[in-house]
Amino acid sequence: MRKWVLIQFAAVTAVAEALQLVALLWSTLSLSGSPVMVGVVNAFAFIPGVVAGVTLKRAFDRGNPLNSLGRTNWVNVICSIGLAIAVLLSLAPGFLVVGFCLSQAVMSVAKLANKSAMARSLRLLVGRDELATVQGRMSSVTIVGGLVGSGLGGVGLALLGPGWCFVVASLLYVASVLLVNTARRYVPQTSVVQTAGVVQMAVTGGAPLAQEAQEALPSGSSRLKVSDGLPVLALVLIVSIPSSGALQFVTALLPSYADALVPKTAPFYSVLDIAAMVGGVLAGLVVGISPAMRRFIYRYALGISGVLCLVTAIVSWPIVAVGLVAIVSLSITVHVVSMQVATNQMAPEGSVGRYMALRNAGVGIAKTVFSLAAGWLAQFADAEFAWFALGAFLVLASAAFWCSGSWRKMAKMEQ
Repeated sequence: MRKWVLIQFAAVTAVAEALQLVALLWSTLSLSGSPVMVGVVNAFAFIPGVVAGVTLKRAFDRGNPLNSLGRTNWVNVICSIGLAIAVLLSLAPGFLVVGFCLSQAVMSVAKLANKSAMARSLRLLVGRDELATVQGRMSSVTIVGGLVGSGLGGVGLALLGPGWCFVVASLLYVASVLLVNTARRYVPQTSVVQTAGVVQMAVTGGAPLAQEAQEALPSGSSRLKVSDGLPVLALVLIVSIPSSGALQFVTALLPSYADALVPKTAPFYSVLDIAAMVGGVLAGLVVGISPAMRRFIYRYALGISGVLCLVTAIVSWPIVAVGLVAIVSLSITVHVVSMQVATNQMAPEGSVGRYMALRNAGVGIAKTVFSLAAGWLAQFADAEFAWFALGAFLVLASAAFWCSGSWRKMAKMEQ
């Protein structure tokens, strides 16, 4: 029951995030007419999170993770209501775009804390043997939520406008907070005690969960110390950068790509976004198949993604483009999810939150750069050239990792 409450929380949050993002990016393009500005607004979703992840990393291992999940989504509620009011009042386009950037900045820190809290909750409630499978399923359910949110975004933009999309997003965030409150009825209250750099979970009540928490605590030389695993985690961070950046590149490029194929049609952008989500759903399922599959992903996923992007660059038929976007998303997302699983598995006990925050901060830099690059290339070249540039980068990154033997070190983690 505890696992399913977390999964439901993630799914509802994903619906809200996708609905809000579709409305936000399309509104930015409509108001400014600038793909560069779309990239800038999207980049603000990561820059403050990068700073917070580096400077406040120890804070992400403190407190009850369920409380953190609820509090961070209350921040998202407030930001969504603010966006709704600004848009419904029809403020000047310049003020709206600035407001979009500010809301993205605030929510970037909230979402970073949210992801760290979710990682800690998973580590507490799920054994290491089940972690990859459960996280893969959660990724799939989350992307299904994103799929629903993107669909709602397209319909909402066409029928109601962006302001009401933000209203619905705020209500969904409230629902996610209520789910966390429900979870407290099934999960015993926990208190967090910092001792010698290790977070010990003192569990009151509920013998099954107390036993799981006790098994997760360091107790002797056989347990990992905080200093263990640093080289492997550094490798995971480096290998995470190309796919995480590429996925955000695609997200920032889709509005301009949709407008190039079917001009001035918000529903087609929503269709492309849904296609990307479908690929992400399948990716979560693929990652959870077996360790052998993840070894295959470490070795080939980046190169395959690059080739698929090059093919997308030369396709101009909307129907074919929808299918290619789904396949590209699948190929890139399997690598992203595999890196998330690797981070959670390799982090020392009591340091999951901070290592997840550091990873997200590192890839946040990549996402910022790639998001800005997508907007810049779409405006000063075209969307097709942007696809070509992304494909070439991924092929080169894959070749570099292949020649360095990094994939072999990654594969050893799954043996």
